[in-house]
Amino acid sequence: MSAFLFMLAGAALWAQAVEGSLPVSRPFGFFGAIGAIVLFAVALAPTVFNVSPWLVPAAFAVVAPWAQAAARLRCFANGCCHGAQCAPSCGVVYRNPHTRVVRIARLGGMPIHPTQLYSMTGNFLIGILLARLWAGGASLSLITGLYLALTGLARFVEEAWRGEPQTPSYAGLRLYQWLSAAAFAAGAALTAVPETAAAPCPEPCGAAIWTGVVAGALTWFALSVDFPRSRKRFSRLA
Repeated sequence: MSAFLFMLAGAALWAQAVEGSLPVSRPFGFFGAIGAIVLFAVALAPTVFNVSPWLVPAAFAVVAPWAQAAARLRCFANGCCHGAQCAPSCGVVYRNPHTRVVRIARLGGMPIHPTQLYSMTGNFLIGILLARLWAGGASLSLITGLYLALTGLARFVEEAWRGEPQTPSYAGLRLYQWLSAAAFAAGAALTAVPETAAAPCPEPCGAAIWTGVVAGALTWFALSVDFPRSRKRFSRLA
């Protein structure tokens, strides 16, 4: 639970620093979550919780694709993480004035890439592969490295089709494409780390199940519940 709270806080703080503004009062940033998990694994896992620093990011790598794929359903409904304009034959149209597509990007009524669905597809494929590797007892460094490399590749391509005006660009690439390239490089390096401990065999545990339920409920609240009449910071995901 501590690692989860650390991750959620990192995602919120990152997004506030990069794209936080009054129209986007409660964004969450994927790369902030990764940075928080790395910090937790290095600084707290071995010293405070007596856990291998490899176990935390590897466990995150196996769970994250499924959690992110589920969260993309909310993104799809809300219009965040949306695509740029495209041909009518392969796009979706938003008309709800409360969505980011209409209110911020001014793309209401225009066909745009359903980048949330692209992300869901990529995460499903990555999740299946990593779950199979964990079940087969692959090394924790290999699982972590493959997650970063594959997610970096998928996100780099996805960003080429995104159309969010609040995302800054540098030297012709969007910020998240640069970060995706860095994630790919870091992941490739981790796969070359001499073999670390193997992924442990999952065992049913009541405490772990309840922790998952609570973490899931907190995630649902943070990423899905809006207070539309409030103008305070973090009151609205839209």
